[in-house]
Amino acid sequence: MAAHLSSGRVNLTALREAGRRELREFLDKCAGSKAIVWDEYLTGPFGLIAQYSLLKEHEVEKMFTLKPGRLPPADVKNIIFFVRPKLELMDIITDNVLREDRGRSPQRDFHILFVPRRSLLCEQWLKEQGVLGSFIHREQYSLDLIPFDGDLLSMESESAFKECYLESDQTSLYHAAKGLMTLQALYGTIPQIFGKGDCARHVANMMIRMKREFPGSQNSIFPVFDTLLLLDRNVDLLTPLATQLTYEGLIDEIYGIQNTYVKLPPEKFAPKKQGEGGKDLPTEPKKLQLNSAEELYAEIRDKNFNAVGSVLSKKAKIISAAFEHEQGLTQVMDFLRKGTMPRLLERLSSLCRSCPTCRRRGARWPTTPPSQSSSKTSPHPKISLII
Repeated sequence: MAAHLSSGRVNLTALREAGRRELREFLDKCAGSKAIVWDEYLTGPFGLIAQYSLLKEHEVEKMFTLKPGRLPPADVKNIIFFVRPKLELMDIITDNVLREDRGRSPQRDFHILFVPRRSLLCEQWLKEQGVLGSFIHREQYSLDLIPFDGDLLSMESESAFKECYLESDQTSLYHAAKGLMTLQALYGTIPQIFGKGDCARHVANMMIRMKREFPGSQNSIFPVFDTLLLLDRNVDLLTPLATQLTYEGLIDEIYGIQNTYVKLPPEKFAPKKQGEGGKDLPTEPKKLQLNSAEELYAEIRDKNFNAVGSVLSKKAKIISAAFEHEQGLTQVMDFLRKGTMPRLLERLSSLCRSCPTCRRRGARWPTTPPSQSSSKTSPHPKISLII
């Protein structure tokens, strides 16, 4: 399931497992059947940490989206709110709890999990509304650095820049420092830290202070990372405005990638059958996960878009040649017995998923074999820390 996290230079599975362990410990505190009420913003990041199967193992039977009004009916003992520490969300939770108490349904226990930090201001607000005592457990879940791929971590904090530079709120810097401390606890202390910008200096100073305040955070693990580079976003404000020209970058520009998932137009995947006149076309967008677990995507994701067509054409010719090579009944049976056919079909399916995005940009599909002297160098493994 997490093969893409171990495919890079650093095995990030340990970071994911640490997050899953913390989540399991909290769920186990709420004995009995459970229903989770999600802050919709958190569903994507949490999906990268724990799938529904893990929640189901810990007696999670229902999941709802946080919204005003009475909670949907659910025959469970515990209602758990997974929310960000925002006052507007506390108003919705207050409405949910008050409506539930007035109902005729059996009494249920309420719990609240603040992500990524517990907020005294939010708790005071709940107290003023008269519902704070309804929550048996009020805890926090440190969702700091989320492993997206074998070379990418993200905090998924979209408002961090605005908070730092417009609101003078350094909370996101604290969470960046805390996430980096967690990373060092798992992968060893990073010996060299370089940075540029005031926010980078603040993060480095927070990390130094955390080491002094928590001496036990030092470990004897041989460091996996030899250098940490901290950069302020305001050091380079132009790069985010430039159009991305890699395969993955253009998918993000055109369709948008959210938490490693992209939704593609359904008509791009409609089967082309003669005589149907466009009947029974799919109406729901095709949702695909994009990460290095898929071999073909890992190969073309960082390539310039002009080079993608020749790579896909070459892959198609290799797959076609492999099918044509296996002839005769005996050879076909051996072909299936070796498991080669499923692998080819998987590669063919991957190729077909990659092609619609190319056609969307109007790229020319090569009709002649690519040059034999084309470069075959593999992308250099890398690890990115986005703070």
